[in-house]
Amino acid sequence: MVFRFGTFELDTVLGVLRHDGLRVRLSDKPFRLLNLLVECPGQIVNHEQIRQRLWGSDTFVDFEGNLSVILAKLRQVLGDSPGKPLFIETVPRRGYRFVAPVTSIETASDVQPLVGNAGVEGVQEPQPVMVVERGSGLLRSRRAFVLAALLILGTATLGITYFWSLRHSVDAAHASHNVIILVTPFENLSGDPSQEYLSDGLTEEMITQLGESAPKQLSVIARSTALRYKGSHKTVEEIGNEQNVDYILEGSLRRQGNIVRVTAQLFKVRRKGSLWAKAYERDGTDILAVQRDVANRIADSLSVELLPSVRKRSAGSIAVSPEAHDDYLKGLFEFNKRTEDGLRRSIQYFRQGIERDPNFGAGYAALAYSYATAASWTFLSPEDAYPNARQAAQKALSIDGTIAEAHFATAEILHEYDWDWSGAEKEYQRALQLNPSSATGHKLYAEYLTHAGRYSDALAELRRAQHLDPLSMITNSLVCYVYVHARQYNDAISECKKALELDPNFGPAHYFLGEAYSGRHLYDKALLEHRTARDLSGDVSMMVAAVASNYAASGNKREARKLLGELLQRSKRNYVSAYALAKVYASLGDHEQARQALERAFEQRSFELLYLADDPLLDPVRNELWFKQMVVKRGFPNSAINGASAAPQPPAMH
Repeated sequence: MVFRFGTFELDTVLGVLRHDGLRVRLSDKPFRLLNLLVECPGQIVNHEQIRQRLWGSDTFVDFEGNLSVILAKLRQVLGDSPGKPLFIETVPRRGYRFVAPVTSIETASDVQPLVGNAGVEGVQEPQPVMVVERGSGLLRSRRAFVLAALLILGTATLGITYFWSLRHSVDAAHASHNVIILVTPFENLSGDPSQEYLSDGLTEEMITQLGESAPKQLSVIARSTALRYKGSHKTVEEIGNEQNVDYILEGSLRRQGNIVRVTAQLFKVRRKGSLWAKAYERDGTDILAVQRDVANRIADSLSVELLPSVRKRSAGSIAVSPEAHDDYLKGLFEFNKRTEDGLRRSIQYFRQGIERDPNFGAGYAALAYSYATAASWTFLSPEDAYPNARQAAQKALSIDGTIAEAHFATAEILHEYDWDWSGAEKEYQRALQLNPSSATGHKLYAEYLTHAGRYSDALAELRRAQHLDPLSMITNSLVCYVYVHARQYNDAISECKKALELDPNFGPAHYFLGEAYSGRHLYDKALLEHRTARDLSGDVSMMVAAVASNYAASGNKREARKLLGELLQRSKRNYVSAYALAKVYASLGDHEQARQALERAFEQRSFELLYLADDPLLDPVRNELWFKQMVVKRGFPNSAINGASAAPQPPAMH
């Protein structure tokens, strides 16, 4: 149902409030209150009715206090005043009344305009009609057919006009820059916080689906930046201007039992209009079909003839059991926490999902990447992580060789565990061919290039990642990381500080800043940053080792040995990287113990051996013959061996 009052339109099917045709951001409870009031205009809605609609009978809240806040937000959005109400009148001791005239019409679950309300100027957009997609078919009201019949002649003419209008607008955008789309976080309208994994997972999968479906002319803003707008009340125009994007996809999700209702709407930012909107009501088996359909509709809307090479997944590639897909979304939710517990739980969920559906390629790819990430954060030993990662990645590629994430996971294994530099680079490049909009992929390739000593190339990849995910903390922090490896410590310090302005509680940025200070022998400052990183990371062994190394380098060997003893005790119970211990021994001046620890790191095939060629905390042993032999043994390219002392000429960073 659509309710119209003044210059506003409330669509209760899509969960959208519009003002003068533009969507207005309104959170769940103010929306529900407005819905309740406009359902019975001119009538008093009492407090008990409001309580039931907003919270239900079993929830106990500070009703008066919460209602005051909700009313204030709603009136602010409507531009209303409690003293001189245009819309909502307060009836003392009784309740509230909606005083503006209201008209109601049957609404559109599919409100795709026949010519598009972002189309030709001067063309009157037809009114929305009832189209609800349910599982296997469409239920259309009689009104939809009548309206379609009346407009069929006009549609033929206007459709051609719209075709050329859209093509011209995309051509104009492409003339100056790639077409950019942002998927804002799907809203969880289920009223159940435990369903956040489903709405967040749908957002992430939609980003991936678009990235894989789109040609190079279409860039998709990545998850980290998109999630900054979760719960935001900013308008489409505000978000579009902030991120300099051309299109925004937004939507919502409501789950009741096995039925899931998903709405999606595509906006063209600069022409201030909606290209189309659609609602889907399906059982859990069809969520992936919804994603495919939305992604394809966006590609169709943007490409016309300009982008003819859009790839669409076959229907067979999305035949996944609903239970397995649910486990997959829960795994993504846990993985994105980037904590030890979160990564372990993500592995459990991904494993559970592929056990339910052994042909779920994306599930195997996600499992592979989780294992590789757990090893790189030293949460799991290499021997426990990488063989499992390899098995999962190979299985994913045997199911579908076009899964970009499986190629990224394979590249990580070749890079970090097999020490196959050329093989790894081919896999990174193949993955980016499959999904050029993967900000994570550009970031991973940048890390590879950093370890290879190709610092300028690494910074260029990070610029691409920043373009796709400008608010990603790890991407912005890795600019600092590259400068640390290049031994341009002043630039590294500057970049780390920029990243920390975005989020002062991001542990890796503090860690990299500590590394930069260590390189400049500013050990007091390095200690402060590494202690902060340790506290924020949950006492990860590599962070503890960094603190110990700085104590030793600053001359406080007592504290360094104390922390070293703690790490050695911890290693009896859990995995502690021998490479991390080697850094402490080197800083203490114990070259023999450092050598033995590095030999154990080689036996473990430690992830951190990637830092061997240019790690400033290993400088005390760098001129030892055995150390030089180890660098050769790790198989570093000549660019890495010689690159640490070479200053990069980086491209401009944004």
